[in-house]
This record gives sequence, C-alpha cells and structure tokens, in this order.
Amino acid sequence: MDRTPRSTATGLLHALAVGGAVAVALVPAGSLLAAAPAVQDADRTRMVDDFLHYVLIAKPDLAEAAGRTLFDSGVTDAELADIVREGQLTDKVERALSRGRGMAEVGPMVMRFETSLEQGRLDLARDQDRIREAIDMLDGPLRGQLMARNRLVEAGEYAVPQLLQTLITSGDPQMELQVTEVLAEIKRQAVLPLCAALPDLSPDVQSKVCRILAGIGWPTAIPYLLDLATARDTSPEVRDAAMNAFRRLGGTSTDVSAAFTALARKFFDGEQSLIAYPGDPENMVWTYGVHSGLAPIPVPTSIYTQVMAMRSARTALEADPANRMALATFVAADLRRENQLGTDEVDPFAADAQYTPQFFATAAGSSICRDVLSMAIDATDTALVRDAIASIGDTVGRRRLFAAGGRAPLLECLRYPDRRVRYDAALVLGNAMPASAFPGDSQVVPLLASAVQSGGDSYAAIVAPTEEDRNRLGGMLQDAGFRVLSAGSDFYELEPELNASNGVDLIIVQAGAADAVSTVGQVRGLEITGATPVMLVTDAVDRISLDREFAEDRATVTFDGAGTDEQFGTTLDRLLAAASGGRLTEADAMIYTRDALQALAIIARSEGGIYDITAAETSLLDAMGSFTGGMRLMVAEVVSLIGTEAAQQALVDAAMSASGNEQVALLDAAAANARSFGNRVASRQVDGLRRLIAQNAAAGGEQAVADAAGRLYGALDLPSDEAVRLITE
Repeated sequence: MDRTPRSTATGLLHALAVGGAVAVALVPAGSLLAAAPAVQDADRTRMVDDFLHYVLIAKPDLAEAAGRTLFDSGVTDAELADIVREGQLTDKVERALSRGRGMAEVGPMVMRFETSLEQGRLDLARDQDRIREAIDMLDGPLRGQLMARNRLVEAGEYAVPQLLQTLITSGDPQMELQVTEVLAEIKRQAVLPLCAALPDLSPDVQSKVCRILAGIGWPTAIPYLLDLATARDTSPEVRDAAMNAFRRLGGTSTDVSAAFTALARKFFDGEQSLIAYPGDPENMVWTYGVHSGLAPIPVPTSIYTQVMAMRSARTALEADPANRMALATFVAADLRRENQLGTDEVDPFAADAQYTPQFFATAAGSSICRDVLSMAIDATDTALVRDAIASIGDTVGRRRLFAAGGRAPLLECLRYPDRRVRYDAALVLGNAMPASAFPGDSQVVPLLASAVQSGGDSYAAIVAPTEEDRNRLGGMLQDAGFRVLSAGSDFYELEPELNASNGVDLIIVQAGAADAVSTVGQVRGLEITGATPVMLVTDAVDRISLDREFAEDRATVTFDGAGTDEQFGTTLDRLLAAASGGRLTEADAMIYTRDALQALAIIARSEGGIYDITAAETSLLDAMGSFTGGMRLMVAEVVSLIGTEAAQQALVDAAMSASGNEQVALLDAAAANARSFGNRVASRQVDGLRRLIAQNAAAGGEQAVADAAGRLYGALDLPSDEAVRLITE
C-alpha cells in the first residue's frame, strides 16, 4: 500500500522552494476526512468490527474476507483510525492484532490492517488544522487542555512549528507556560526543530528555547547550545541561558567543532534515537526563516542520518577547518548517502550539490581516505569500504600507503569478509609497489591471481532443512547466475568448506524466525562470512518479525518462500546493492581480470620488489589454458615475465596449438621469456618448433608464423643447423 502523504487527505506537505532545495511547509488544509454518508460510516464500522471479531474467534477465512471487503470499500488510513478511535476499539484491536499475527492464513491481511491503522493515526495526529485547534484549546477548560496536550504530543515534531510560533507571538504568560510544558512533553522530537530555529530567534525567545531544551534533557542539543553561547553577537542574558542548558545536558568541552563532530559521528552510525520516525519513509530536516518560520525538508529515511551527519560535520568544519575527523565524517557520510539512496527515492539536496561524493573523497587526500576506510570497516559497510579503497587508489603514493605507527586499514581489507574488497585492496597494493615489506604482503599476488582465475564467478551457500529445499533454492540460485559452493541443514556443516574457499558472495537461509536469527548470528561470527549478504527465506508470518529484527542490518533481507522466481531475483539484486554495491556482473569480472593482470605485469617487471610473482604461476597457467582472445594474450604477457621452466614450456605449448595472429603473439611471448631467462624448453618442444618452421616455410604456409617461430628458435639459442638446412634446401 502506498504510504506517501496524501495532499488531498492530510494537507501536510506542500512543495516550496527553500534555498534551492525542495522544502515542505506545514499548512492547514481543511478537514482531514472527507464528508461521507452516515450509512457508509456505519457500514465501515461494521466491517472493522467483523474483521476483528473473526480474528479473535480464529476464523481466518472469514477474517480474510471481511478485511478484503473493508479495504475494497475504499476506506482511507485516516478513516480507519477515526473508526477505531470513535468506536473505542483500541483494546479490541490490540488483542486481535496480537492473535492474528500468528495465523498464517490471515497474517498478511492483519499486517495490512495494522499498517493502515498506524498510518491513519499519524495522518490524524499531523493534520495542521487539528494542531492549530489543539493549541487554541490550551487556553480553555481543563478537560480541553488535557485533550489538547495529548493531541499535540501525538503530533510530535509536526506540532513544533505552530507551538514555536505561538511562543514567539503570544504575549500571554499563561499560554507561554502551556506551550513550554507541551514542548517538554514532546521531548526528543522537539529538539532538532528548536535547534534549527535557535540562532535566528530574538534574544528573548532564544532564552526561552534554551530553558525548554534544558528541561527536555536531550543531549542532541549540546553543540547547538554551545555554538549559541560562544557566538560573538549573543547577548549576555542568552549566553548565560545557553551555558546553563549546556551544562545541565552534560556538556563539558567548550570546543564547538568537537561537539558537532561528535554529533556527526552519532548520525553517521545511524543511532535510531536521533530519528524522529524510524518507520516512516521520510524524515524531516528542519530550516528556519524569520518570516517563514520553521520549514521541514522531507528526506528519505534511508539517507536521513547521513544527510544530518554531513550538515553537522560541515558546521564543525566551519568552526575549525583543520578538524580532520569532521572532514572524514563528511566524506564518509557523503559516500554512504549515495550508496543508500533507493532507486525510487529522491534526494532533495542532490540538485544543490556542486561536487560529487567522489570528488570530496579524492580531494580530501589519501590520509583522510584512510580514516574513512577505518570507519567503513568498523561499520562493516562493504559498499563504503570499496568506495574508500577506490579513492585511496586514486590518490596514494608508494610511500604513503600506511600511516606511521598508526592503524593500517588497507591491510585489514586483505582479510575482509568480502571477496571484491580483498581484490580491490590487492590491486591498490600491487600497483603502488611499496618500497618495503609489510604484514600481509605475501597475500597480494595470490589475491590478484585469484581475481584473474575466478573473478567472474559468484558463489553462494545454502542452509535449509531438507535436501528438497536445498535443491529448489540451488536451482533458483543457478538461474540467478550463482554457483552453489556448499549446502547443508546447519551452518556449522558449511564452515569447513567455507574456510577452505576464497569466499562466498551470498548465503541463503531457510528457517523459522528463531532459527533464522540464530543462524545469522553464526554467519556474522565467522570471519570469512562476517559481511556476507544473507537472504532469509521464510513464510509471511515469520517475515514480519524478521523484518523488524534486521531492520538496521543492510546485509540481511527477508524473502517470502512462496514468492516467484522474478521476485527472488529482484530481492537478490536489492540485497546485493545495499550490502556490497551490487552484483558482480560479467563486465565487472572482466575489469577485475584486466586490472589484476596489469598489476601482476607491474610486479613481474619490477626488480628487487617485495612481491613474488611465482605465487601467481599456477593460476596464470590455468587461465592461459581456459581464456581466449585478447584476454589470453594478456595472461601470456604476464607469464612471459615469469622465469620458470613451467612458464616457458606452457607458453611454447600454447603457441604450438594456436593459429593465425594469436599463434604469432604467443610465439613472441615465448621468445621474450627465452631472451630474459634462457632456454628451458623440453626436447619434444624443440622438435615441434622445427616442424612448425618447416610447415610454414613451405609453399602455402604462413610467413608471419614462420618468422615468429624463427625468432623463438633464435631466442632459445638452438644449434644453427636448422637454418643451414633450410638454406640448403
């Protein structure tokens, strides 16, 4: 069901241009509920009562039919909430929902009813006419005041603009006291809107807001209060009020930049307490104008904390441009914001951005990128890890790969539980050619060789109770382009094979809710799968609880086992995009292979380097036997730089079995190897080379092949009798 705000129903959201971004003004829009005939209201009330009754007496078929009739009638979310409230059905609803969630036959309908009811309650609470009416009621009889307070607290941050405006314009001390008490009851949801307005309010109102923030007691306000207290144009009275509130909230350091940096890090970490409505599709970033008042900019909840982290970090940098942690937090949040934005979501600040996230990541320099990489590793954010490695690769020099005496996050990536991260790190380290040895340097060449040999394959593991389930899921994975590395009824059965592998790209778990949670814990506890994307295949009822359990885990997603293959593929793509930046495509694999071969060529050509190219020999020889075309010739070029008997003989064998231009290129690669490392071919290969020369020197042969074979013959420093024989013949 569409949960986007209905402008015709709620009247909440009206687009305005504010500072170049799309903003939202909270304005009255008339009555929330359209007038409806009394008989229609009565019919819908009966439909709701029927649905709840059948759920409570465990008649799922009748409950399903009653629910379908209710929603087919066109009932809106707000109308449903109004029916429950006016009919005093809250207790009955709670009992029915609690019981209905466990009924497989009616579970989805119960979920739809619950979602619609929750949204309807929000629509009613946030209606600006009702909020205005409730504020007016604060000045009336005691019963009306209590009703008004409840309504305003339910509205949460959506009531703050009108409450603040009342505080600004009202000259009635009693009304100001009522508004102050209501804002204190709204608690944390009032803090960020009030802090957004704080710098531009009159001194008298600033002092009042400082006292309100102190009364709420939420530490999010600390940097804003400190900023106000230390501003040059702040009056003494306001400074005292701000500092009193600052100390009451637990503030100690008087470094404004450090305070905003600490808040930025909390936003970057996605602390749920900083999000007013974590379950809503959008949350509000607040701005304030002297004439327009408080105005919210709706931001997709998926990127809300990162947008706020960037804003807080930018304020920290304005206070102290040398604040390294603030810069790293801004860069990390900017990169993550781009990764987490859904394909059907719109970032209202994107149009104002003059530079891409990648620009800031590289312009900030490699040392800042190392800090970003450390943050990403600590958060097990694979997509951000890969972004940070890419930025390091674009900026770092061979002598600046590692901070002196500090953390070396790039080396940690050689053991990171995602295959592509390990490849990315090995590419950066291989191309940089560090001047001296480092811990883990022996892993670089084997990783590059692995990227050449198996970069195009995607591997999955399956945990499912029966062989039939494992076969079915295996077939779906195969259709989706995965190879099943291991399968079993328990994750512990998979561990030996996983530990012996080069990594796994996906784990499928089919289980009930309790077993699924336990299995995910086991997956995250194993080093090689700590960041591996996990898809939980379950039924519709367990899916509800599992979605809540893993709401903050980007690398875990649920899938209804009754879904279609197309839905399976869509869910899989969404999971891989969120967890690791997307599926490894054929084009990605080719790029990895090409880049790894180029890095191995650099390593092989270096003299006195720290890497041992022979560690890649086996993988390269296998690849030369399986690759074709230009990629095979790239492999041959690297093999020609390896001074072993196996490498030279493999080149000669490949050349003898090839034809045309490819044969010429392979003969020349073998000749290059012989010139560098001497003759290491077998006698059978010498005989074969003589036959090749004779065949192509004869009428109808290919002169280019004969010439290339002659170059190899000479490079091997074989006896000149063959040349003499050809001359005399």
